[in-house]
Amino acid sequence: MSSKPFLPSFITKVLLPIAIIAAAITSFIYLKESKPEVPAKPIAEQVFGVSSHLVKLQNISPEITVYGAVEARQTVQLSATVNAFVNAVNVGRGDRVSQGQLLVQLDDRELHLTIAQRRASLQDVEARITSEINSNKTNQQALIIEQKLQAINQTNLERQQQLVTQNLAPSSRLEDASRAFQQQQLSLLNRKNTIADHPNRMAQLQTQMTQSEIQLEFALLDLQRTHITAPFKGRVLSVDTASGNRVRNGDRVVKLYNTQSLEVRSQIPARYLPMMQTTQSSHSLSASIFHNGSRHHLIFDRLSAEASASQGGIDAFFSLEEGQNIEVGRNLQIHLKLPEETNVAALPALAIYGQNRIYRIVDERLQAVTIQRIGDWTSPTGQRLTLVRSAQLNNGDQVLITQLPNAVTGLLVEAR
Repeated sequence: MSSKPFLPSFITKVLLPIAIIAAAITSFIYLKESKPEVPAKPIAEQVFGVSSHLVKLQNISPEITVYGAVEARQTVQLSATVNAFVNAVNVGRGDRVSQGQLLVQLDDRELHLTIAQRRASLQDVEARITSEINSNKTNQQALIIEQKLQAINQTNLERQQQLVTQNLAPSSRLEDASRAFQQQQLSLLNRKNTIADHPNRMAQLQTQMTQSEIQLEFALLDLQRTHITAPFKGRVLSVDTASGNRVRNGDRVVKLYNTQSLEVRSQIPARYLPMMQTTQSSHSLSASIFHNGSRHHLIFDRLSAEASASQGGIDAFFSLEEGQNIEVGRNLQIHLKLPEETNVAALPALAIYGQNRIYRIVDERLQAVTIQRIGDWTSPTGQRLTLVRSAQLNNGDQVLITQLPNAVTGLLVEAR
C-alpha cells in the first residue's frame, strides 16, 4: 500500500481539527484578556426611617404606680369575761356601729346572786369589826377594874402574911389569899394580852373587809361586762355567737375594726426607697387612689421596719382621709408622686430598650446611652412618659423613639 494517499488523509482528519481547536482557544483567551473592565457597582448602605424625640432636661416629680390593700390598724376581738347565756345579739356581719353601742347582751341573773353574796360577806366583816371595837372598849374598862381588884388582893395577902407571922391567923388563910392574888394576876395578864392583840385582830378584819370589797367590785365589774359594747366607731367583721348560746370566759363573740384607723399598705420597689427614706421626702409625697368612680387622697404615714425577704422592697403605709370608708382587704391601685428630681428627661416608653438603654441620634447614626429610670410622669397634655437620667444626655439631643429590632450603635437612620 502506498504512503502518499495516507499523509493527506492524516493531515485532513487529525492535524486540521487540532489546529482549528487551538486557534479557537487562542482567540477566546485573547478576546477575554483584551475586553474592557466593567466598574463594580457600589453597595448602598440601608437607611432606616425613624421617629425621634427632642430631649429637654427638667426638674420633675416622678410618679409611680403600685398596688396595695386596705387594712385597719385597730382591730379588736370582743370576748366574754363571764360564764353566762347569751340573751341577745344586736348586730350582724358588716354592720356599722357607733362607740358605746350595745352589741351583745349576756344573762346577768347569776351575777346578781353573786353580788348579793359578796355584799353579805362584806356586811359580816363590817359587823365583826364593830364587835371587835366594842370588845376592846370593854376590855379597857375591865382592865381598870381588874387592876383595882389586884390591888385589893395585894393588900389582903400582905395582911394575912402579918397575921400568920404573929400567929393570929391560920396558914390556910394565907394560902387562900395567895391563891386569889395569883388567879387575879393571871386574869390581869390575859386581859392585857387581849388588849395588846387588838391591833392584830383589827388588821385581819380590815384585810378580810378589803378582800370582800374587791370581790364585790369584781362582781359589779362582771355585771357591767354582760353588756358588750363597741369601744369605738367601727364595722363588724364577724359575729361568733348567737342568742341562747352559753359563753365562757375568753370566748370571742364579736370582731370589729375602727373605721377611723383605715390605711393602705403597699410594697415600694427597692429602687424608689432612697427617695422616700429621707425625712424631707416624707413630707413632700403625694398619693391617691381611684375607688367607686372618684379619686381619694392618701396621706403617707410611715415605712415598715422590715424588708420583704422575697421581693426586696419595703412596705409603705398610707392613711385614708377621714370619711373614706373602704372595705378592709380591698386591693387598690395607688398613684404615688415622689419628691422632685433634677435634670431628668421625659421620654416615651418606646424610646427605652430593655431596662436601661436608649439610642441617641448623632450625625444620622445611633449611639447607645445607658440610663437610670427614675419613674413615670404624666405631661400636661395627658401623655404618659418615663423619666430617665444620664450624664450623656443634654438639652436638644435627638433620641430614637421607634422600636427597631436591629438597633445597634452606628446604625444609619433618617429622623422624620
